[in-house]
Amino acid sequence: QTILANTAHQGTTLEQVPAVLNDLNKYSDDTIYNFAEMTRNIGTFTAAGIDLDTSAASIKGIANLAALSGSTSQQASTAMYQLSQALAAGKVSLADWNSVVNAGMGGKVFQDALIRTSEKLGTGAEKMIDKYGSFRESLTKGEWLTSEVLTETLKQLSGAYTEADLISQGYTEKQAKEIMEMAKTGQDAATQVKTVTQLV
Repeated sequence: QTILANTAHQGTTLEQVPAVLNDLNKYSDDTIYNFAEMTRNIGTFTAAGIDLDTSAASIKGIANLAALSGSTSQQASTAMYQLSQALAAGKVSLADWNSVVNAGMGGKVFQDALIRTSEKLGTGAEKMIDKYGSFRESLTKGEWLTSEVLTETLKQLSGAYTEADLISQGYTEKQAKEIMEMAKTGQDAATQVKTVTQLV
């Protein structure tokens, strides 16, 4: 009901919501991530004005990133909530980014992916980082890490695109291969259970 209320103005129908949730449920069955947490956080994403499909892909992307980073499902949930607040504000601030770092998910793989998306969308990450001296400082004064840069990068991490999709969007063949590899590694990390705790 929450998801439908927040996305009906974008043309979402009652039939579409269960279909998206079923897809997420299958994902959560295959991974260590909790369906209830994902559903709650999809509600916060749609409340921030993000459409249903992008919200679902973003949640998957965060879970894959958490797995890639070795973060727990609770840390992933914290990051999902914090990033939904950033989306509502239209950009990721340094305070938002600190929460991602505290969840163990702010490493070089994610930073590089965000910068690559920013350069493709023309929001000027590299220029801002050069100007202010570091990734962190660029978030204090620059506004390059927009909602679109964030959700596009998370969609890439979720495996939502094929290599051909990415090339048609304007990425080079090398970049498309890097994005596909990042998504596959994240998906593998999320689905391959390695400890008894994860199995439980």
